[in-house]
Amino acid sequence: MNPDTHLLLLDVDGVLIELPDFFCSRFPSAPVRAFFADGFQSASTGKSSVLEHLPKLMAEVGREGSPEEFYREWLDYENRPDKDMVAAAAELKAAGWRIYLATNQEELRVQHLMSESGLSAVTDGHFASYSVGYRKPSQEYYGAVTQALGVSPEQIIFWDDSVENVDAARAAGWSSHLFTNVADFRRVMGLQRS
Repeated sequence: MNPDTHLLLLDVDGVLIELPDFFCSRFPSAPVRAFFADGFQSASTGKSSVLEHLPKLMAEVGREGSPEEFYREWLDYENRPDKDMVAAAAELKAAGWRIYLATNQEELRVQHLMSESGLSAVTDGHFASYSVGYRKPSQEYYGAVTQALGVSPEQIIFWDDSVENVDAARAAGWSSHLFTNVADFRRVMGLQRS
């Protein structure tokens, strides 16, 4: 694959970040589901700050303290970069690829991912849903990102661990791939085995 004509967009959770379990899996499922269906939807499309929605969740799951402390604990718990995948991305970046995050995410987690998880070292930036204003798998998301990049859709190489997101990206004209493991990613992207 020619790095002069292609851009690489990578999902975060399940691709660059390993999540064998989620921070919220220790809490009752009903308030967690409600948070992700409402507050997180708002924060991840840039309409609000996630901190505005955490007090309600904290009350429902019996957590005390400030929203900031709670969220810091959450972010630190899920700070698990996949070292092999990050190394593969670093190889591609060194070879001249432009790499961006393509993730359904709110602003504070993206800041944490870029600085604390070290993803800024292997990317050129991000197209997180909070900054795009739309979430995957909406066609508005893929259209807005394509327009922002100023390229034809087929120049965008996209990897995600969600079949729904991959199919939607393919429908938008992106060259999209389902992420299953680092070895398959390296093979498709033309990287030598590490």
